[in-house]
Amino acid sequence: MDNFQDQEDHQKRPRLKTLSTSLPFLFSIGALIFLISFLISSFPLGTNPLNTDGIERVYFADNIGVGHAEIIRQFNELHEGEIEVIAIDLPFSKFNTNQRKELIARNLRSRSSRIDVFSVDLIWVPRFTKWAEPLAPYFAPQLLKKLVPQPLKTCYVNDILYAIPLYTDIGALYYRKDMIMALPDGAEIVERIRHSISWEEMLELRALYFPGKPMFVPQAVAYEGLICNFNEILGLSLQNEMTGKLLDLRDSVVVERTRFMREMFRTNFAPHEALAMTEDDCIRFALANDIPFVRGWPTVNNEGYQRFDPELFKKLEIAPVPHFQGGKSTPVFGGWNMMLSKHSPVKDASIEFMKFAASKEGQEIFYESEGLLPIQREFYSRLESGPRQERLQLIQKMMQKGLHRPMLDQYTLISDILSTRLHQILSGEIGVEAGLTIAQEEIEEVLERGSPF
Repeated sequence: MDNFQDQEDHQKRPRLKTLSTSLPFLFSIGALIFLISFLISSFPLGTNPLNTDGIERVYFADNIGVGHAEIIRQFNELHEGEIEVIAIDLPFSKFNTNQRKELIARNLRSRSSRIDVFSVDLIWVPRFTKWAEPLAPYFAPQLLKKLVPQPLKTCYVNDILYAIPLYTDIGALYYRKDMIMALPDGAEIVERIRHSISWEEMLELRALYFPGKPMFVPQAVAYEGLICNFNEILGLSLQNEMTGKLLDLRDSVVVERTRFMREMFRTNFAPHEALAMTEDDCIRFALANDIPFVRGWPTVNNEGYQRFDPELFKKLEIAPVPHFQGGKSTPVFGGWNMMLSKHSPVKDASIEFMKFAASKEGQEIFYESEGLLPIQREFYSRLESGPRQERLQLIQKMMQKGLHRPMLDQYTLISDILSTRLHQILSGEIGVEAGLTIAQEEIEEVLERGSPF
């Protein structure tokens, strides 16, 4: 870290736009009209009662990928004439994460029965509990014991089970093995990367073999992905699990490591283009420009990514996220959970579908078709050999050191604030200490206001 020269500007706090006009979580009137129109036109109408044909229809809202479609197909085939799952597709190509969240919330808030089962980013669970059915009566302890404990933990609010994991995720470092192996002592460097390379070692590698060139591509546009990158570089939990108190952004360690992030961009260790890129863009940019390291998720190996350049993707290897000397790799958990609307008239049928999606059969479909990490323990402890199992066992080790983001009703508002201010810091619009101080004050205001509902 000392290789980065601290050039903190001591600029005064600038006049910034008010929260009400600057933060991305607020939709334009046009966007709201679009969402309402989508609700009316796309969601199934009616009250979803038991139909005259005797079939209970379960409406499932998610970004319906290949794996989702196959799980629905197989479930419907198994329950033909009794239960039919009908997909409500909310594709990420049409809705960003926050729009998708608000769309589902708007529907549930109206006490509508147009949605039975819905998927949520794991950080949304606390926000949706008021509209969700507690699940403990439906999922016996022996079933829950089969699930990976880390994602299952995000399904509880105040010790009440409100969700079931659909799939999990964990932050990861990807590296170009071919580029690293071409270096002197390449095999030794690869071994260090596989066990978790330090930021200091990456700086040394750059100075020796990639002087002046980009070395690492993070996600740095103002969205949740930036928070994940920030959390991993920070190496600290943003929320104390014992007290529930959020980390003070003015803490000296936070300031120091935020300064490190800013220096990444100032020195071209991270390319300036990353300030406008999400995960997909970062992966493609790193490959197209022969940048040896890029931050991503384990879904990098799925078919959608590989269409860019299959041969280049074969050269990407997964590893734990970097750490600072004396510390440890601290990847951030991602993933999506399933919840059941308390207004659903077909709860038992919905539970059957949720159990199937979370079963080893459903999880095998997700992993094979979309590269989504399974939530069944069994997948990580199988004795079979080969690249697939080696990869899952490495991921399991990464999960054991993983960090959860804050589980708060207000977290999405907090995330919007922090990602906005971090982006301003990284792009040089505002100084490190000034930006963190402003973010801290804005977050405290959100916490004082209480729940957004």
